[in-house]
Amino acid sequence: MDAWLVDLDRTAPTDITANYPEGLTEDELRRGAEFVHARAAHRFFRARLAVRRLLADRLGTDPHGLRIHYDPAGKPHLPDHPGTHISWSRSDGLLLLGATESGPIGVDVELVRPETTNLDVLAFVYPAMPRTASPETFFHAWTLLEAAVKATGRGLTEGAGDVGLTFPADGSVFLHGIDGHGPDPWYGHTRLEPTRQDAPWAMTAFVSHELRPPALIPWPPRTARARPARARPGGLAAVA
Repeated sequence: MDAWLVDLDRTAPTDITANYPEGLTEDELRRGAEFVHARAAHRFFRARLAVRRLLADRLGTDPHGLRIHYDPAGKPHLPDHPGTHISWSRSDGLLLLGATESGPIGVDVELVRPETTNLDVLAFVYPAMPRTASPETFFHAWTLLEAAVKATGRGLTEGAGDVGLTFPADGSVFLHGIDGHGPDPWYGHTRLEPTRQDAPWAMTAFVSHELRPPALIPWPPRTARARPARARPGGLAAVA
């Protein structure tokens, strides 16, 4: 699996394509025009262009000719490269992108802000969450859940009940399976990553059939200001 964490506020149009915004599809231009704030629109445009640029580089093809289609549930796929599975997620100025040939993949990224830690929302979406869960579990659980339903293409409304999460007493969260989606085991990993955003950290999550977590590639390259978290299989991130 390959994975990139893209800082959209550091990514200039010329870093992505020489034809900004002409490299976008008509649908993407229409969606971008619906944003009220220019900054949000440019983040959206840069995210879509970065996805094409990074995937095209990996596949050895032209970014402008890379076709990205979506199934009825909104899961992206590459019709010209059916063996490559992709997923991406955005949180404000961050984009997390994953690609693999091992089977379905789901990724999620969330900026870690205390005010967005809402266990009531998580309990509504995932009633199996124990009432004794601590606020520290929120970002582990939420991103794992989002990544899992993206991997299956079911979405939170229909797919959350298929996902099995375990909540140990130490505040960690583990993915122990996804029901009804094939016999191969699913593996989940969460990891804290430093970020330049107003929140000092971002939680990233990966769900796939791969036992090992990916080596996350920051893009554009950055100078580390803190040691990143070390991911453990199942979803527990231990600070290195």
